[in-house]
Amino acid sequence: MDVNRRDFMKATSALAAALGVQLPSWLGADEAQALETAAGGVPVLWVQGQSCSGCSVSLLNSITYMTIDELLINTLDVNFHPTLAAGAGNIAVAAAEKTYRRGGYVLVVEGAIPTGAQGKYCRLWPGLTFQEAVERYAERAAFVLGVGTCACYGGMAAGSPNPTGAQGLADYYGSKRTIKIPGCPTHPDWIVGTVATLLSTGAAPALDAVGRPTAYFSATVHSRCPYRESEEANTLGVGGCLEELGCRGPSTRADCPTRRWNAPAKGLIGINWCVGAGSPCIGCTEANFPDGKSPFYRLGGD
Repeated sequence: MDVNRRDFMKATSALAAALGVQLPSWLGADEAQALETAAGGVPVLWVQGQSCSGCSVSLLNSITYMTIDELLINTLDVNFHPTLAAGAGNIAVAAAEKTYRRGGYVLVVEGAIPTGAQGKYCRLWPGLTFQEAVERYAERAAFVLGVGTCACYGGMAAGSPNPTGAQGLADYYGSKRTIKIPGCPTHPDWIVGTVATLLSTGAAPALDAVGRPTAYFSATVHSRCPYRESEEANTLGVGGCLEELGCRGPSTRADCPTRRWNAPAKGLIGINWCVGAGSPCIGCTEANFPDGKSPFYRLGGD
């Protein structure tokens, strides 16, 4: 018997409901339907600048609602991605340029934009600096997404003394031109959820004052932390509230405590998160990370 993808998704959703598996509460009916029925119709140009590619690696762990192969093959039309694309060289460049000429695509920026030496510290390909690429491809994009704190605000790449003059999208477009999905790395659910909103509404999700989707960055880590009423810990790795050891949860907005990381299967939340593993939150989703969040911990509460 032949079963198409849409029928399969409906069947597995029904089975999940029958087994009591809870689909993510952050994904509304419209977004779920958009992911289910999309047929590779959303063109994406994903460019990487001054980064470690960690956010792309994090996206590969997408599973809570949709696996990475379902997302990239069945839902999105990723016409250019330096790490994941099968094509390379002139073939990859031609695909990016063809998408640019058509316009109306989603431009995903991963990594900071080095502006020193006229942008020559980083090139997308020979003859095109990353700085020029971002400016060029943003012109005809329907949406611009900054994925990761480096892309959004400069992040680690822009840490002092910042010899390459690295900047984030905030320095170029502020909070209105782009959708910013920070994190070091960013959580795959934050990316997939934002894409689902774009598919279902054709518009950007509700954003906070610095351009982050409020669905994921509206509350502080501390406000949702299960250890906030616990006894203050005096050493790392033993449990308890880590605020006295330098935890940046009170000044960091993200839903890590309730979403957690490394989900084991569809419909399930993650296994663990930084504070759950006994490490302080280092504030990686904030615009002043890393310099403004340093030092990341204090030994003995000093």
